[in-house]
Amino acid sequence: MRIVINPKYQYLTEYLSHIDEHFERDGRELHRGRNMLRTLQVDGLTLVVKRYGRMPLTTRLATRIYKSNKAKRAYVSALMLKERSFDAPEPVAFVSYRQNWLNATYYFVSLRSEYRHSMEEIPSLEPEMLEEVTADFARYAARLHTNGFLHRDFSAGNILFDREGDRFHFTLLDTNSVKWGKAVSIEKGCANFARLIGTPVFFERLAHHYAAVRGADATQCLEMIMTAAEEYRRRPHPNHNNVTGIVEEA
Repeated sequence: MRIVINPKYQYLTEYLSHIDEHFERDGRELHRGRNMLRTLQVDGLTLVVKRYGRMPLTTRLATRIYKSNKAKRAYVSALMLKERSFDAPEPVAFVSYRQNWLNATYYFVSLRSEYRHSMEEIPSLEPEMLEEVTADFARYAARLHTNGFLHRDFSAGNILFDREGDRFHFTLLDTNSVKWGKAVSIEKGCANFARLIGTPVFFERLAHHYAAVRGADATQCLEMIMTAAEEYRRRPHPNHNNVTGIVEEA
């Protein structure tokens, strides 16, 4: 077993060292698929634990030789986001249990986010709230991109939000899919919205606000979003179950 624990949660070392056992018998299931999610309660904290499913052979080989495993990437990316003052679920630990040279089971542990909404609610929001959320989200995404963060599964279910004070704040889930480095280009930034859902008005306003922050052309940004969305819908990843695309207005 290998375990890396956030120094703030060293007092949970004994508990986290047996996270595989707790995962099997305790808590509440949030999601069951290739990967599994459960919530666990310990010392007054609500943990969200993600167990990653068995990966293809080529990925397992890459992970064994030169590539970080998904749990480690989720942990490090969450720390990087928080270091740059972006909201992300508090990373607690990542744990790996190796069965043999090639096979291992990985767990990523974080605190549960208290944000009450996800971007999956966009199609049902009232116009006034929709405009507020869209404007704040566009500014948030622009700041992410200019700081070099690109979420490769920037889909509605992976973005939570809530109102704090006079504006909406956002946080990212599935931080394993976050890349960081140089500032994201306008083209890649606009295309990054391809997996969201919403009405035509939502995408038009999103392109407008995002382009305004980044000094780009809103019409071109909208075209980039729509082109990328169409390409994504034509060739969906077999493990992506999120609904994406334009929702007709009622």
